[in-house]
Parts: sequence; structure tokens; C-alpha cells
Amino acid sequence: MKQRFNLFEVISILKESEFISRVEIKTIDEIHESGIYKVRCSLIPSKYKLERRFVKTQEQILYSYQLFSNTPIVRWDNSPHYPKIKTHPHHFHADDGVIKESELTGNVVPDIKKILYEITKVIVKYEC
Repeated sequence: MKQRFNLFEVISILKESEFISRVEIKTIDEIHESGIYKVRCSLIPSKYKLERRFVKTQEQILYSYQLFSNTPIVRWDNSPHYPKIKTHPHHFHADDGVIKESELTGNVVPDIKKILYEITKVIVKYEC
């Protein structure tokens, strides 16, 4: 099944989130059916940022979602470099450095909703 990607749908979902204060498009570079997209979100509390990167090819969409403050905290991506993980290529880089299975599927809209839910839990953990 060919993946679907609409940058403006992604931005709309981000802007609807109550804990995102700003959405900034950092990169849009499109050629034919391919493209590179980078979106950075300022979160509440303001010391946190969420960066989303998408590389769209004719065959697939490579993604990464990274929560960071001064340094990276957690990241989800589908780079195919952990073949032994059950959810390969989808995986999660936890804040303790462990690479784990990921619930993401590469379906952009449901994945964004999962990410928004998960980063709220991470931020609460860091703020307590």
C-alpha cells in the first residue's frame, strides 16, 4: 500500500494541539513525486521542541519525530537500521538510550496523534 502524505494536513493537526505554541516549516524541497520536509514545533513548556522530518520518495515515506530541549530526549523513526526489532523498520529511541519497538506504522495522521500523546507523557515525566 502506497503511503499518503499531505504536509498541510500534518500542520493542521499540530496547530490543533493544546500544548503546541508554534509550528514552523523549516524545509520544503520537492521534486516530482519526492520531497524533504522538516517542521519544528515549540511546545508548552517552552523549553521543549518537537521536530518532524519526512523524506518522501516514490516508494515510501521515511520519518523521524524527535523531542528535545537542549539535547535530544526521545525519537521515533523508520530508518531500516535495526532489523532485529519486531516492528522493523519502525523503532523508538528511549530517553535511557535503549532502542525499542514502536507503535508507529508510517501512516502519518494516526502516527502524529500517537506522538502527541506520547510526548505529553515524556514531558510530564521530566517536569515532575
